[in-house]
Amino acid sequence: MRISNLILFIGIIFFGCSPTPTSRKNPEIGFTIERGLRIPIEDDFNPDISRVQYFESDSGEFLVIQNKTNFELGFFSLDEEKLKKTIPLSKEGPNGIGITNGFQVINKDSILIASIPPRIHILNFLGEKINSIKITDPDNKANYLSSNNETPLIFSEKIIYGAQPFFQDIYTAKISELANSKPFFKTILNKDSTRTDWINIHRPEDEWVFGKKSLDISWAEFGDTILVSPQLDHQVWAISKSSEKILATKKIKANNINGFRIIDSSPVGDSELIKDLENGRYEILLYDTYRNVFYRFFYPGINIDSFNLTPRQLLANHAKVGIIIFNKEFDIIGEHIFENNFVQPWNYFVGKKGLYVSTNNPNRDDFDESILRYDIVRFEGLNYEN
Repeated sequence: MRISNLILFIGIIFFGCSPTPTSRKNPEIGFTIERGLRIPIEDDFNPDISRVQYFESDSGEFLVIQNKTNFELGFFSLDEEKLKKTIPLSKEGPNGIGITNGFQVINKDSILIASIPPRIHILNFLGEKINSIKITDPDNKANYLSSNNETPLIFSEKIIYGAQPFFQDIYTAKISELANSKPFFKTILNKDSTRTDWINIHRPEDEWVFGKKSLDISWAEFGDTILVSPQLDHQVWAISKSSEKILATKKIKANNINGFRIIDSSPVGDSELIKDLENGRYEILLYDTYRNVFYRFFYPGINIDSFNLTPRQLLANHAKVGIIIFNKEFDIIGEHIFENNFVQPWNYFVGKKGLYVSTNNPNRDDFDESILRYDIVRFEGLNYEN
């Protein structure tokens, strides 16, 4: 472990248990828009925004998105603002990958594909399958695997890290099952064989102490650490890949989230959707490797009567999206809420120039399905390249 990481971990442990005073509010952080991007897409390209990945290579900066109409990955040049390359995918046959659930481009010629039933497929840039790894869950919690914007597969030194945090039936799951479950796995790639181990890391024991909550999480990697952000908890967890332990937890709380939807019965009509919207929740966690900060996105609690939209429309494309910015020492730098359908939820990524947020929310009057539209956001107090 590097000395800098060791110092960071000691700092996390020292400060991790200090609760944030309830009266303290995160400061509002200002921002500017560096510029906007408008990337045209053809009629036969239907972007799947459940996974958008920034990819930097010798050829420039790219946004990678899967096309739901033609089964392929599209590489869009951020400099030229156009589609530069497509990689064909196959559902069946020798290169077949079945039902996909996200991807991760790991270098200039390799792609990881998550599929259901749980498998990780390794493809080259011709779409040819190099390997296929079955992921078996010994506890049979759920038949699930993803590499989406919440929990992208993490590749590090011939090891693939993945998350499977769910149960087949959360309504009947017991607290003891939660405490004993292992939500994370690692697949070790060897020349002649592979091995998948479920890491001996358990969820925090107090996660359901005030009631049963969703198990959804997001995560982000920085160095030896993976930071885990639950959707329905203020605390984030710092996990060490080398020691395979939770080093500490830390409260990173949004100003406008004070409670969470508690699961006490099967949903009836829109009642659970309304509870979710009124309480709010956390969403995607991103690490900005260029400025060494984290972005914890969230949906603030809202009054649904203030919007001329149904609960289902609001849940599909939240009207308000917030962001908490904090550093690797878990000091909160600031918070901002994008108002009135300014951004499209789930559709953002980090690049050299700043944070890219999609401004093509389907609930906006100027929504345009024929383009990919992003603003490059720069926050006060952070350093940016010209």
